[in-house]
Amino acid sequence: MDITSIAGSLPHFFSTFQLDDSSIALIALLAGMMGGYRLTGWHEQLKAKRARIAANKPQGTRKPD
Repeated sequence: MDITSIAGSLPHFFSTFQLDDSSIALIALLAGMMGGYRLTGWHEQLKAKRARIAANKPQGTRKPD
């Protein structure tokens, strides 16, 4: 079995795959989980970036008048 036979069987598999209520619910659940993980990852990256910026700022220095 090589890649061409696998690639040729994928369209046949997807054409026989039927979407009923349970499979749509499963797809929605998985998409929601992936979206939640992505949002959590972005939030953690933003928190880390804010922490780096706060650590790099000099503390207690003011501009001279």
